[in-house]
Amino acid sequence: MKTSKRNKLLGLALAGGFSLFSATNVNAAAGDTISNFATLNYTVGGAAQTGIESGTGLGNSVPGVGNGNTTDFVEDRVVNFTVVRGGATGDAVPGGLLQPVTFTLTNNGNAPQGFLLKGLNNADGTADPFGGTVDEFDATLVETFVEDGTTLGFQPLEDTVAFVATLAAAASVDVYVVSTMPQNDSGGNPLVNTNVAVMSLIAQAAINGSTGIAGDAVVADDNQNTSPGGTGFTNGGANVTAGAAGPVTPDDPTTEEVVFGEAVGTLDGVGGVDVASNAQHSDDSSYTIATAALNVTKASVAWWDPVNLNVNPKSFPTAYVRYTITIENTGTVAADLTTLSDTLAATLALDPDLGDGTAANAATNAVGDSFRVIHVDNAVTNFCTGVSDADGCTIAGGVITIDINAVMGGAPNAQLAANESLTIEFNVIVQ
Repeated sequence: MKTSKRNKLLGLALAGGFSLFSATNVNAAAGDTISNFATLNYTVGGAAQTGIESGTGLGNSVPGVGNGNTTDFVEDRVVNFTVVRGGATGDAVPGGLLQPVTFTLTNNGNAPQGFLLKGLNNADGTADPFGGTVDEFDATLVETFVEDGTTLGFQPLEDTVAFVATLAAAASVDVYVVSTMPQNDSGGNPLVNTNVAVMSLIAQAAINGSTGIAGDAVVADDNQNTSPGGTGFTNGGANVTAGAAGPVTPDDPTTEEVVFGEAVGTLDGVGGVDVASNAQHSDDSSYTIATAALNVTKASVAWWDPVNLNVNPKSFPTAYVRYTITIENTGTVAADLTTLSDTLAATLALDPDLGDGTAANAATNAVGDSFRVIHVDNAVTNFCTGVSDADGCTIAGGVITIDINAVMGGAPNAQLAANESLTIEFNVIVQ
């Protein structure tokens, strides 16, 4: 759509015939008064006559410069803008807070324009615009925030404004739909890698200099086009009432009139299918779950008994059994391990020295070290006691608690990247 009209300075010349010459064009803007006049040059009996300038109304027949007047009209405002999703889905984790997806809002109109904003979940089964799986869950606490330009990319302490006060013609700004991720999908199943939530950003045209209130919305134009309105703009602070079409009127050259000229988006402000020329535009993006996927395996093996020692030992009272807990990250995102707890059966007691399974079943490390924690991929091994101290491991009332972060000294050894594993070993004595 044409976004501005041209100021045309015209010159006319007639000499036995006529020709039209056009001067250089310059851009005008909505509300500008565009003025021009024509000058007619002619001859009578071969003699050049004084030129006659054009005039409005009944025209002008008086030769000479300054006897005509300009023909004026006010350039009308075309409300034309686009919302376009960013180039990639937004990675998100179950339970994650302030998870952003990015859109770009561009003012293609011929005047500065304000905008109200709204983020919206799509229905289950909606196709992921990036080609992933279909929509399977709804984000919560859905909000919108506008890039303030200090640090590019969503920054919670910087990007705090929920609407666009003014956007110059031909200018663009990034807008973030920011949400909290649930733990489960729409069917109540835990979210897993590749689960998708399709999100829309709806922009509603508003007056230039908007403060984000519903009353700033521009909901009807001068061609009987109206906005459907919608609730929840400006992070729930603006419920926009649908526009009402006015009477059909011809163009008034003395008044700046408004024409809605934006194309079809995806959803409108009430969640329906968007249509063209309704003062709203939208696009879809998505969240895709990308998280750690931890698999925990606990295995036991008869380790030592007082009859067979370490040769084919059996699990009878006074015998030792070795437990090995293996934690594997089969996902795509690193996981920081915190604590592991294990409640022993009443018929078991902790081996305080982590016997090594030799004939003598001596302490694996120092006497009193009851647990061994190994980051397999980093080849880091640490031991800890079962007494309550600062090493991170305790047993109380038959409940073992291992603070993996404390035992391994934090990242990277208490962290599992994709395809990494960590093991925890301890012995019990059968009672």
